[in-house]
Amino acid sequence: MTGFVAEVSRADGPVRATRVADPRSGEWITGHVRLDAKEVLRDSLGAAGVRTARNATDTDLVLDAWRAWRETATERLRGDFSFALWDPAQRVLFCARDQLGVRPLYWAEFGDRFVCSNELESVLAHPLATRRLHRPAIDSFLKQGFNDDLETTTFADVRRLAPAHRMSFGAQSGVTVPRRYWSFPVPEPLRLKRDEEYIERFREVLGDAVRDRLRENSAAIMLSGGVDSTSIAATARRVAPDVALRAWTHDMAPFAPDDEVSLAAGAASRLDIQQEIIHDKLAPLVHLDSKRFHTPEPLDEPEWQSWTRLLRRIETDSAVLIIGDDGDALFQPPGLLTMLRTLPPLDVFRRVLSFAVSRGRRPHLGLRAAFSLGEKSHPLRPESVSRLSNPVWQSVLEPAQRAYTRVAIDMVWPLLDTRVIEFVYSIPPVPWCQKKELLRRAFRGELTDSIATRPKSPLRGFFDGQVAAWRSRDRASSIVLGDSTCEFVDASRALDTLRRGSTDRVLATWRVLILDQWLKGGSQ
Repeated sequence: MTGFVAEVSRADGPVRATRVADPRSGEWITGHVRLDAKEVLRDSLGAAGVRTARNATDTDLVLDAWRAWRETATERLRGDFSFALWDPAQRVLFCARDQLGVRPLYWAEFGDRFVCSNELESVLAHPLATRRLHRPAIDSFLKQGFNDDLETTTFADVRRLAPAHRMSFGAQSGVTVPRRYWSFPVPEPLRLKRDEEYIERFREVLGDAVRDRLRENSAAIMLSGGVDSTSIAATARRVAPDVALRAWTHDMAPFAPDDEVSLAAGAASRLDIQQEIIHDKLAPLVHLDSKRFHTPEPLDEPEWQSWTRLLRRIETDSAVLIIGDDGDALFQPPGLLTMLRTLPPLDVFRRVLSFAVSRGRRPHLGLRAAFSLGEKSHPLRPESVSRLSNPVWQSVLEPAQRAYTRVAIDMVWPLLDTRVIEFVYSIPPVPWCQKKELLRRAFRGELTDSIATRPKSPLRGFFDGQVAAWRSRDRASSIVLGDSTCEFVDASRALDTLRRGSTDRVLATWRVLILDQWLKGGSQ
């Protein structure tokens, strides 16, 4: 099940839902659920006295977990999920969203009615819903390209359940305040005797994360010449050799390094993975020309047409697409002051000195970041948590859903697995988190040395190329902004920027065009 909706009335209880039901108890659950570590969950359920059916689906297991632990069940669930569960005994609808927010959940309260869904349009389809806009969300989109409030949407009537939160609607109590059930872990430091033990343990944890996401006979992976995606491809080949894996690589010439495609091709060949090279010309904002184009909320993705065209190609033979993001955030090391506060000082200095001597460079010390972050958002990995919990992720993960892409592909992110995060946060930051050394050393031999030692290689001139391609179509001279858009922006200033502004200013002002098309496309 992908799209779901649940509606409950204070007076009558359940009104409608696409659901999995238990006719004996009257309980039901509806959701978009993919669980990790299911055997661990089954063992815990057995210890709690709850028997699970051999052929139980992931959604069934969530219902079993509710029977065992009620609201605290979410603390034992791993994976990508959003769901709504009706408990007739308590006359409560319980809702939850996964830890990293891979699956969305929207909700609204209309008088004595509560409606929730993983698709925004399903909530807006309720007869009592309006399409009144939420101005702060639009202002945030225009300034940053995403809504920086994790609990609101572009519509005033509809709210969003934040990642790692749960809530309920009771026939007597109404809506409870959403509560966080999970935070980024603060594990005990892992101290192993040999470097090889860290590598072996990491390969095992990453293997579990990849294996749990490969349940079909075939899968696709976005493969670059970098260490993140190639490491995941190598892991997939190792832990799921029977899964037909196809790699897709963007040829980003002339903006990418000259060796980008050849490195990806070499990795695919070495791993015996079929590879497709995508040659696309820059075509920013072309999708806005179609009157049929519409997304649930404004979407700051200039190359959306190229991306969805690729997804439709992938869909022909794969139902799962593996994404290698975001190793940079996961392995972002803490600074020296953070390590001294949380680890034995002598061990920290020993590791820093050993690293500097053996590598010929000092590790990340993060002294400037330490002062800017103040008391820190996380005692062990403040910079990493700041990046992984940034609201910008909402603008990445939610548009991956079928409500946006209109393509039957389930995108998965193994590096966002909570088990992987827990492990990486438990190991010594020096040396393992310095320029992703753990990844590089863990796949030495499986990947070529040129990949294992390759520094991060950003695109060069890509955004300048986008603006040049857009201006070559002479779009700026024919733009007429709608009245609704002019309520949010100074139209003359925006148009002048599009015609004569710098690349950075044009990229930001494209959001005005995106908002304009979205408003004209039936948002109100």
